[in-house]
Parts: sequence; C-alpha cells; structure tokens
Amino acid sequence: MLASTVSPVAIASGAHLMTPELTLYSVSVPADDLPEERLTDKHRRALTYWRAKRGPFGAPRRADIDPCDLGPVLPNIILWQIDSTIDYRCRLAGTEVCHNLIGNMQGILLGDLPCPLLPETRREFDAARDGGLVTLAERTLNWLHRPLVYYRHLLLPLVDDSGRRHQLMSVLTFHRTEAH
Repeated sequence: MLASTVSPVAIASGAHLMTPELTLYSVSVPADDLPEERLTDKHRRALTYWRAKRGPFGAPRRADIDPCDLGPVLPNIILWQIDSTIDYRCRLAGTEVCHNLIGNMQGILLGDLPCPLLPETRREFDAARDGGLVTLAERTLNWLHRPLVYYRHLLLPLVDDSGRRHQLMSVLTFHRTEAH
C-alpha cells in the first residue's frame, strides 16, 4: 500500500495557497480496501460499476465497459493507454476533465503534463499497472494557476482478453477549497 495525507489543519489554514503544488491525499490499495468515505458520488458510481465488471483477472476487460452505463460519469473520465514505453497516453478524455485541465488531452502523454508532482503521479499509475492496485489521490491545481481548486483522482486498471493490464481508467472531479 502506498499512502500519504495532509492534515485538515494545513488545508484550513490556507497553507496550500502558498505552495507551488501539494498532494493532499494519496493511497494505492487493493480495490476492496479503498476508503470509500473519501469518494464523490461519481467516483463511487464508477468504482461500483468497475467492481461489478471485474472478471477472473481482478479488473474488468476494457471490452466489458459500456460507456452508456457510465453516462453521468463520462465527462470526468480519462482512458490512459499503457504504452510500450514507460509513459501513459491519453486515449480519450471527458469534457469536464478537458475544461478543468489543459484542454484537449487526446494523445497527450502523462509526462507531457507540466505538473511538478509528476513523479508521485507516475508511482500511482505504476501501482495500478504493475500491481493492479486502485489509487485515490487529491492534489491542488496550483500548477494551472488555480490555487483555490483541487482535484480528486480515482485510477482503475483495465485488462485485455489475456488478463494483461493495458489501460487505466481515471475518474477526476474538481473541487473548490475555502481560502482563509
């Protein structure tokens, strides 16, 4: 299990507004150990669906995911292709994600994002790819000059017909912080 968190006192004090970038929370665990009290309704809906579609490989096949079943969550989803390199390529991104991040993300590599916490993010992606773990992370968006916004990111592995993890499904929600 990979885990880290920032105290609510640090958030309430507004200290994160003076920091270039901050991870508020991060955990990579087996799907059944995920702290569901931290999930939004969209995360919960996607996770419940993902769990229901899990097959013998511990994760659903991409072919088993029907976008129509995830209608209300689609604007918040990114599908990441696990490239043969060490990076991850965005195959598609929902409108809410594109609007809140860098615009059209299709084809973008994870490593192309100018987030200074990319090494942490990459470890979370690697935990999903290599260990089949589910990740939940919360980070500020100071790197996009949005100090009063943070995102909550649920990362779920998907497998191909042979059980090889070949894609990751992200569900991102965006939230305002309270400045004090």
